[in-house]
Amino acid sequence: MNIGFERITIIGVGLLRASLGLALKRRKSGARITGVGRRAESLEKALQCGAVDEISLDPLSASAQADAVIIATPVQQVIPLLDLLAPHLSPNALVMDVASVKQEICDHARRIFPVPRRFVGCHPMAGGEKFGPENGTAELYEGTVCLMEDSPDLSEEAQQAARAFWEFVGTRVVTLNAARHDALLARTSHLPHVAAAALARIVYDAGADSTLIGRGFLDVTRIAASRAEIWRDISLSNRGALLGAIQELQQSLDAFEAALTKGDAAAVEDFFEKAAEARGKVTAS
Repeated sequence: MNIGFERITIIGVGLLRASLGLALKRRKSGARITGVGRRAESLEKALQCGAVDEISLDPLSASAQADAVIIATPVQQVIPLLDLLAPHLSPNALVMDVASVKQEICDHARRIFPVPRRFVGCHPMAGGEKFGPENGTAELYEGTVCLMEDSPDLSEEAQQAARAFWEFVGTRVVTLNAARHDALLARTSHLPHVAAAALARIVYDAGADSTLIGRGFLDVTRIAASRAEIWRDISLSNRGALLGAIQELQQSLDAFEAALTKGDAAAVEDFFEKAAEARGKVTAS
């Protein structure tokens, strides 16, 4: 199946980016894929594993003639790249990012791209603890969800092309506005990383080691092993929504602490019962 693009440029060649290139090739997209990065070593790895057809250290020259440009860099590099690329892209090019924070990026894109806008903010919810193009896999996106920006100033054709692109690599696309995206992700992804990191530090400071921890701790804190600089940038970029989520968590913990301090067995049990009920509802689908 031909996806309709002759030239695709992917800026960033880590795990998610290499996996995207491999997925496009596994499904025979028919596109020539250029990988762009800042380190020749990483680019060579992406080339050797077959994720891209050619490599470049220059995002501008690599994107100028592309039919589709995917910015797959850490979140705080996206806006500078949009500023660099926007004046030089083909007017018919589809431009997407894959950052897990959307409002700041989409608001900026609205200011620099003409209407109807052909930049579509996207967030494929795929990943893993390993990083680097050598760990890429063509199956990474299969069965996952891609959250895609919904906005009245978007080109309808660009939206349809973006949806087709992500469905082509195996995702289910869900559209929502950027503010809603950031509010939800602050609670379903960003806050859990903060909480996991805090818990890991508390347990370490208490002097625990591998002989004293069980599966529950390992499950809850698995994501605390993620790269610190990535989560620094995500936290700062989604600061407002994340601060609101932290306050909500603190209020919930304060209520539990009050019940525990009083020895209120009914309130403590109710806390856990409502949590179990809530988890069941949000995960049922």
